[in-house]
Amino acid sequence: MKYLEGIFKGRAGTLENTVFAMLTPDGKSYLARPGRSPQFAFRGPTEMAEAMKQTAGKYPVKGEPSVVPAMHDFRLSLNTAACDSMPLVVAVGGGEALLVKLAWSAELLGKYAYAPVSTPQDLKAAGITVASPGIYAIEPDTFGQKGAILAQWPLTADTAAITKGLLDAQKRHNGEGKIARQHIQQGTQLGVLWKSLLPNTDPNGPKR
Repeated sequence: MKYLEGIFKGRAGTLENTVFAMLTPDGKSYLARPGRSPQFAFRGPTEMAEAMKQTAGKYPVKGEPSVVPAMHDFRLSLNTAACDSMPLVVAVGGGEALLVKLAWSAELLGKYAYAPVSTPQDLKAAGITVASPGIYAIEPDTFGQKGAILAQWPLTADTAAITKGLLDAQKRHNGEGKIARQHIQQGTQLGVLWKSLLPNTDPNGPKR
């Protein structure tokens, strides 16, 4: 939270509900104007995409990826996947190297969100029961608090077979986006509550 406040604060001098920044690989310099959204720096998605391509060309990849592009834990990863209307991939009981290989493969880029290696207890808290270690494709519920298994493989499965299976499972995913106002209204009516690790300091955000 302190780091994000250092990038952008709202008019009230507090952290608001969104922060946008493009940083150099060392995380110390801005490559675009930071703000609440990309609209602070770009006039539209086409201009942003072109700027990102040009910027990426200045920083060629060095070596192979070694980290799973995941959130802090399974709970937050599931919620983020639901926010982005994406299915989630999680390795249970090990398999981090396999998960890294899957996440950064050309065939799967942009098709899944990822969670860090998790435990059966992590998934059970979201209403998902797993009987053994493995790679699991998860369908988040609308509000990202529960999930259901789309497909699964043992940690010893062939990478190509898992990749093909994930592509097939992605086709069964409910990828419809959300309309924010309707989504919030429905959540309020159903009494859905998300407990954030960070306090809500956005003066314009919903109080509940």
